[in-house]
Amino acid sequence: MKKGLNKLILPCLCCLSFYTGTQLVGKTEAAFTSQAEAKPIIISTAFVFPSYIHGLEEKARIRSEQLVKEHAGLETFVKNGLLNGNADPSSEFLRKKEQITASLEELHRIRAELEKLHLKAEKKEGYEFVSKGFLKVDKLLLRMNDSLTLQELEQLFYQKLQEQKKKQQGEGIRTKELETDEKIEMPIREQENQIIEHKKPVEEQANPVEEQNVSMDNSQKDAEEEIANEESHENTE
Repeated sequence: MKKGLNKLILPCLCCLSFYTGTQLVGKTEAAFTSQAEAKPIIISTAFVFPSYIHGLEEKARIRSEQLVKEHAGLETFVKNGLLNGNADPSSEFLRKKEQITASLEELHRIRAELEKLHLKAEKKEGYEFVSKGFLKVDKLLLRMNDSLTLQELEQLFYQKLQEQKKKQQGEGIRTKELETDEKIEMPIREQENQIIEHKKPVEEQANPVEEQNVSMDNSQKDAEEEIANEESHENTE
């Protein structure tokens, strides 16, 4: 009888343990699935980095320094270049002016790009470096615009160019007058030379006669001196 009960109790314990296990697992699944689901993590990338802003600032600085040198070169050319005998001053002036204009346009382009980034960064946090870069380049461009005097240099250039042309025209007129005077004087000089050459043979012909007369006078004087010496000798005797 006890053996029969043992056989009956063992399967019952197995069934009971299996049922208990299923209940525990079911509760665990229910406890796990009943938890709130994790929200998805949204990763947003920066639309601009500090290195890019610093690069634009450096480009603007280099371009402004180049602009100052180009403007100084144009100013020197306008004030002194016309006096150095430049073959084509107008072309040289336009070339230098175009260099300055190109540098100024590049500076405006950098400023416009930074302005767009600045307007976009105003609505977000952590982009203060964008606004600083924009303000820095904006002040640099204003300083360049105040220091450039392209209009004044252009007026001065064309004024001096007109003066130089008038001076050259005056020199050309004087040169033509001198050439005309020389053409008039040449025949007169030739006539004078011919007259001088014509007089030379006449003078050469007159010279032998004069020499002959001089020799005759000298011989006559010698004869007279000999006669006087003889007479004085006789008187003494």
